[in-house]
Amino acid sequence: MSNELAGKVAIVTGGASGIGRATVLALAETGAAIAVLDRDDAGIARVAAEVEKFGRHALAITIDLAQTSLLGGVVENVIRRLSRIDILVNCAGVARFQSLLDSDEATWDLIQTVNLKAPMLMMKHVARHMIDRGGGGRIVNISSSSAFRAQNSPIAYASSKAALVQLTRSAAAELGRYDINVNAIAPGITATAMTRMLGDAEALQNAASTGPLENLFHRVSQPEDVAAAILFLCLPASRQITAQVVHTSAGAVV
Repeated sequence: MSNELAGKVAIVTGGASGIGRATVLALAETGAAIAVLDRDDAGIARVAAEVEKFGRHALAITIDLAQTSLLGGVVENVIRRLSRIDILVNCAGVARFQSLLDSDEATWDLIQTVNLKAPMLMMKHVARHMIDRGGGGRIVNISSSSAFRAQNSPIAYASSKAALVQLTRSAAAELGRYDINVNAIAPGITATAMTRMLGDAEALQNAASTGPLENLFHRVSQPEDVAAAILFLCLPASRQITAQVVHTSAGAVV
């Protein structure tokens, strides 16, 4: 077990399952204490228990990121209880498979709030803390290969993830002077609860092997594949990387 992140504190949103859970465990295994944020109360309790098996401290916080007025208080709570924040991973997201012609405003607003506004506010509050304690930190936003593809990309979801890429780049430009690295990850088809809307494991494999979602390896990603890239962007070895998008889509975007 590596201790490269010993003494560091990370916040992971959407940490109860999927990529978020895998990221929580990867960061904890590497030494970090973790604040696990999710609206799934039972899920974050289970993940926090897994973190503590590594001998790391875990803080489970139930929060619906659509309630954006609460996010500043959540960050303050983490600082109060864990003393500092060194890493923020904005992993939580929602998707609805609506076309342009079938879209409704309520769904559009929900997706933009959770996938774009909430990450922006989390970045704002966490970055202020990082600056106040002298600078330095890592922020990783989870975008999607849908941000780079038009076909078979749900319009509200794809738009929010494309905007998140630009938010990442703009934030990196602003925060670089404070030694804060800001990057994004763009997964492709990954075996998570969200992609189950595409069908069962066979359907996912078919999507990865043919059609507009096809990738070069014809392989469905696992959450741990994505978490490994997120972890790298939080380690000292990646200190010269900022304002970038790392694609973990097996070459779905070339």
